[in-house]
Amino acid sequence: MADDIHRSILVIKLGALGDMVLALGPFAAIRKHHPEAKIILLTTPPYISFLSLSDYFDEIWADTRPTIWRFSEWWKLIGRLKAGGFSRIYDLQTSDRTGWYYRLMCLRGGYEWSGIVLGCSHRHTNPKRDFMHSIDRQKEQLAVAGIKTVPDPDLSWVSSSLDKFLLKSRYVLLVPGTAAHRLAKRWPAIRFASLAQSLVAQGIQPVIIGGSPEMLIGKQITNVCPSVLNLTGKTELEDIVALAHH
Repeated sequence: MADDIHRSILVIKLGALGDMVLALGPFAAIRKHHPEAKIILLTTPPYISFLSLSDYFDEIWADTRPTIWRFSEWWKLIGRLKAGGFSRIYDLQTSDRTGWYYRLMCLRGGYEWSGIVLGCSHRHTNPKRDFMHSIDRQKEQLAVAGIKTVPDPDLSWVSSSLDKFLLKSRYVLLVPGTAAHRLAKRWPAIRFASLAQSLVAQGIQPVIIGGSPEMLIGKQITNVCPSVLNLTGKTELEDIVALAHH
């Protein structure tokens, strides 16, 4: 059942790319539950352009996640959030940081808050939440706030022209990147190069994707297998979705 009481809603999601994709279902559910509300997303800069393509939000605000000693940036952010006139806030990040957002914003009360921080109005209290899959955990959290149906993540709204890339009819995406602080988990460049050579031998075009941190390994692979199409540092998130859809 749609909610027509709340006119101004804030959604907080600051996580990594995988977490952001898993939050697409909750984003859609919140929009459906509040069809007439002005919904604002607070997220980190890398996702603003991508999520602006959706119809989930009316505005998207940037959170640069200032460090604790940058007091002026903290108070500037909290001041903006307080001035937003929100009557309900969905904290889908549920981190220590967003817990402090709650504490600093709610000194005088007045907000409905869906999250896990002690004292919030719609608190997800399942003691096993940290062991749940993100999709299941977020469904439970939203159910506490009255949203009973949450769809699976849907990327059908994403579109991007692939004409700018020199793609062949048959290609395979290679993603050699990993978290910057977990380089030991990365498959060696020579292994990717060997795989690329095998694909080329089968008439399949290897296409490397990744951000600027992956440009070096992309170059290393290309040096061994020149037939690779190296797109590291050349794609937006919507391009990657379109490449994977093809």
